[in-house]
Amino acid sequence: MLVIASLICLTLVLFLNPAAQAKQRPGKEARLTIMSTSDLHGHIMPLDYTDNSPADHGLAKIATLIKQVRERHPQALLLDSGDTIQGSPMSYYHARIDNEPVDPMMRTMNDLGYDAMAIGNHEYNYGRRVFEKAEGEADFPWLSANTLKKNSEKVYTKPYRIFKRPGGLRIGVLGLTTQFVPQWENPDHIDHLHFIDVVEAAKKWVPIMKKKEKADVIFVSYHGGLEHSKGPDGEIIPLPETTGENQVYQLATQVDGIDAILAGHMHTPVEDVRVNGILITEPNKWGTHLSVVNMNLVKEKGRWTVKDKQAKLLESSDVKADPEVIERIRSYEEDTQAFLDRPVGEIEGDMTVRDPMDTRTRDTALIEFINRVQMHYTEADISATSLFNNQVPGLPSNVTTRDILSTYVYPNTLKVIRVTGQDVKDALERSATYFKQNSGNDPIEVNPDFISPKPQHYNYDMWEGIQYTIDVSKPEGERIVELKDKKGQPLDMDAEYKVALNNYRAGGGGGYAMFEDKPVVEDVNIEITELITNYIREQGTIPAETDDNWRIIGAQLD
Repeated sequence: MLVIASLICLTLVLFLNPAAQAKQRPGKEARLTIMSTSDLHGHIMPLDYTDNSPADHGLAKIATLIKQVRERHPQALLLDSGDTIQGSPMSYYHARIDNEPVDPMMRTMNDLGYDAMAIGNHEYNYGRRVFEKAEGEADFPWLSANTLKKNSEKVYTKPYRIFKRPGGLRIGVLGLTTQFVPQWENPDHIDHLHFIDVVEAAKKWVPIMKKKEKADVIFVSYHGGLEHSKGPDGEIIPLPETTGENQVYQLATQVDGIDAILAGHMHTPVEDVRVNGILITEPNKWGTHLSVVNMNLVKEKGRWTVKDKQAKLLESSDVKADPEVIERIRSYEEDTQAFLDRPVGEIEGDMTVRDPMDTRTRDTALIEFINRVQMHYTEADISATSLFNNQVPGLPSNVTTRDILSTYVYPNTLKVIRVTGQDVKDALERSATYFKQNSGNDPIEVNPDFISPKPQHYNYDMWEGIQYTIDVSKPEGERIVELKDKKGQPLDMDAEYKVALNNYRAGGGGGYAMFEDKPVVEDVNIEITELITNYIREQGTIPAETDDNWRIIGAQLD
């Protein structure tokens, strides 16, 4: 064991300190180190905010890893691939309750010396004012070459940044954002913008960076991921992607001049995968990992070229949080905790989630409650919602703000769209693909496509205002074997209905193309978490009730 441990330590030293591998020839050889985070989603503290238990994530832990790398590589660049200012209770409190101080993520990233950041889709969730305030507070550029000003070819922020290093080495960082933003985001938040295809943008800007800016090395910091499957030993098998959401594969195969892609968006750890010779790495989410790319370069005929490159993921679980980071955000954390502990009301009965699969395979009081809140604040006939992930705790007897934000984890707003009965049936069939086809007698299982490469539990909806039955023993597209209106009559496929959905789903997000471009009957520009809070406060005590309006057959459910 001692020998193995020694070998592991030696490997880390060699990786983090390439100078230990070979001597450089000044002016002729260079080594370049790039660190990258992504999908931090406002997580600084190493905490699970649902119960304040310790967690191996957060920028405070990443800070320790950054310092370790910089001890060996003082000139290492530090980048982020987006989805930075939204996603934690602290970021929610800052954006929605007290937006006066400097954004806590920008303050921390400034202190850590970030060099650039690609813009993620969730940067827009809190609206233009919060976006522009946070961007203005950053000491580093927010990059997105494919995000343009509306009715213009001008980039909204900046497309790229060039960094200079000794020996004349010039490093280009191109920022890109998944072009799917309009499918998910509140239109009011992005009505001044236009998003183009990332491959189109890269084909325009990479040659400019090469020829005009004389960049020797080009990194793409992209808020988008690498679609992939996994081999028998867990190895990542890259795949092309057809929808346009995650285009790493296309960037690697269709754009000349890229040396490495620092990916994000998919919340997946990707250490070092090659597509068309291009290095691809992604550091998972919430600060669980730090991507570190090392490159050896040689100078030939006056130009630097990459001799070899490698990437490694460093894990936050291996280190303690940086106490300096913790201290600098203490006031933010104290305000957040006080906000989370505010009492809201009471639940009479059980609205907790003990088993996520159980919650998704039968009508439960929690899901029915959320749907009824959505219908209460609108004139919708029908409503649908999701159990977003497998960590949702549900609502306990004494409800606090913490419980609501932990249960409805996205800052979605509410829309009502007009759809046909056929659209409702098509949406139910889409939801029913969440389950793997069953023999009729086996335990029910989740379709692997909703688990890997990125968990997508949020794309399975449960409905209120209709009665329906899903038969998971049937092939996809044929699983809705019963569909009735609230009066128990067969749902009219040609009739129109008003359906309450969150803004993500109402725009067709998650593969619900039947909802795209449907007339918006009501646009409730209030976050659903606030609607839930208001409803509980108005009622005081909420009974945990179900009407058993839907069921699943064709598999063992117990």
